[in-house]
Amino acid sequence: MFARNQNTRIYYELGGREDGPPLLLLRGLTRTIQHWGPLLDDLGADFRTIAIDNRGVGHSDKPFGVYSTATMADDAAAVLGHAGIERTAVFGISLGGAIAQQFVLRHPQRVRRLVLGCTRASGKDGPPPKLSTVLTLLSGLWLPEARALERTTPLVLSPEFLREHPEIVGEWQQLAERFPTRRRALIGQLGAVLRHDTRARLGTIAAPTLVISGDADRLIDVACSHALAAAIPGARLELLPGAGHDIPAERPREIAALLREFCL
Repeated sequence: MFARNQNTRIYYELGGREDGPPLLLLRGLTRTIQHWGPLLDDLGADFRTIAIDNRGVGHSDKPFGVYSTATMADDAAAVLGHAGIERTAVFGISLGGAIAQQFVLRHPQRVRRLVLGCTRASGKDGPPPKLSTVLTLLSGLWLPEARALERTTPLVLSPEFLREHPEIVGEWQQLAERFPTRRRALIGQLGAVLRHDTRARLGTIAAPTLVISGDADRLIDVACSHALAAAIPGARLELLPGAGHDIPAERPREIAALLREFCL
């Protein structure tokens, strides 16, 4: 199904229990609904899931220009309006976590519970990224997407997980073949990441909040999650020992258990 915001169509899928409490799911940079993997079905046993292809990826429109997390939050609000859902729990990971911050700040009446995964309030939080990390992330601008994934996957998954599940690179490459990321969309989403800054407003968040991070995250340092939890009134912090950045891929059972415990 498609909702519309600012003449941009946003694709979303409703799943899980029709009578379950709503759970809005927001994925990260260049990720589609398909990247939720088995976690989506697991959560569907208890929740009414609302999964979104952010603008620029999947079936959603891919407009020109630099995006913003505020606009992408309004995309999510348009999806809820189209689906007829007034209030929901929200789980955002990475860029999706930045969008979730903007969503609760711009549409506080729509958020019942807030879960922020491996994200940050600003690029000024935590230690600055290494130049090699930045260049690796930007490799999608000049390399074929399959080759870029070979370079970026070690940034978002722990070495232990990659050793045990080397097949995930091929699985993500197959998804990239089905839903290729256009260069303009990558630039748009990267722009949203770089311009995101909610530090001055986090103290106004009233929704019960859970912050989750892998303590071995190489992309967004765990210090950013500590800063988020300290800035949001009453927020709780959960660290997953040894987990990298893409915790839905690495630790789906643990994430599902935390979401059930916190959001049901």
